[in-house]
Amino acid sequence: MKFYMPESGCLLSPAKINLHLQITGVLPDGKHGLDTSFAFVDVYDRLHISLSHEISVQCSVGSLSGEKNLVFQVLLALQKKYHVQHGLSVSIEKTLPAEAGLGGGSSDAATALLAANVLWDLHLTTEVLIEFATPWGADIPCFLFGKASVAKGVGEKLRDYPEALPDGYLCLARPCEGLSTAAVFRHFDESIELMLTRQNDNAKVRPASQGCVPIGWNDLEGSATALLPMISSVLSLMKSCSKQAWMSGSGSTCIGLCSSKFEAEQLALNLHDEGLASWTHVGKLLKKHPSFISIGA
Repeated sequence: MKFYMPESGCLLSPAKINLHLQITGVLPDGKHGLDTSFAFVDVYDRLHISLSHEISVQCSVGSLSGEKNLVFQVLLALQKKYHVQHGLSVSIEKTLPAEAGLGGGSSDAATALLAANVLWDLHLTTEVLIEFATPWGADIPCFLFGKASVAKGVGEKLRDYPEALPDGYLCLARPCEGLSTAAVFRHFDESIELMLTRQNDNAKVRPASQGCVPIGWNDLEGSATALLPMISSVLSLMKSCSKQAWMSGSGSTCIGLCSSKFEAEQLALNLHDEGLASWTHVGKLLKKHPSFISIGA
C-alpha cells in the first residue's frame, strides 16, 4: 500500500475503533503496554493541506486552531528534526468528536505527517514515521500503518489484522459527555492491583491474555463507566438492540454491531430519543485507510 496525495490537497482522516483493548503493563515512564486491534470507520475529518512559508493550522472548531492543535505540534517537530525550509497550511473540517475514543486528533496528526512526508520530499518509510510519531500518542501509529491492525508495545508494534472484520453495520454513539484518556487510565491504574514482573522490577504488568482476545473486550470499560455512568445506559440499550456492543478506546463512544443499516439507524434514533447520545454515526468498517491505495492501483 502507498499513501496517495491528491492534487486538490483534500485528505480524509477516518475514525478508528478498537476491536479489543487489553492493558498488559505500566512502564517506568508511565506509559501503558497494550494488546489491541484497530479498524477504521467510514466517518472522517477533512484536511486541506498545501505548501506554505510557515506552519499554520486552522480548524472549524475555533478552540482547536493554532499551536495547541496536535497537527501543529507534530508538523513543527518534524520540520525541526529534518531541517525543512517549507511550512504547511492546514485547514481542518472537524466531524469526529473529541474525547470519544475514536482517535480524531491522532488521525488528523497522522494525515498531516503523511502529507508532509510527500510535500516536503522527505521519503521517510512508514517505520520511521511511526517511530517519530509514537511519543505523540498511542493511536497515531495505527493511522500511519494504514490498515486494520493488531498493536502491541505502546501501540507502535503493528501487524495486519489477521481475521475478517465483523460483518454488518455499526452504530457509533458518543454520550453527552466525553472522557479524558489520562483520567480513564489514571482511574484504571488506581483501581486494579498491579503485579511486579520478575524481568524488570521497575515495570508493573498484568497477566497477558492467552490466545486471541475476543472482539468487544475492553479493559478500560469499567473505569470509563465509573467516571461516566451514562456509558452503562448506552451499552445496555445497544445490547438490547444489536448483535454485540462495546466501548472503543478509553471512551466515551460505544459501538453497536447490527445486522442491517435499518437496524443501526433505529438504534441511533433510540439513543437520541432517550437523551443518551450527542453524536451518532451509522456506517461500515474499513480494512484500509481511505488515503492509501494498493500498489499497482
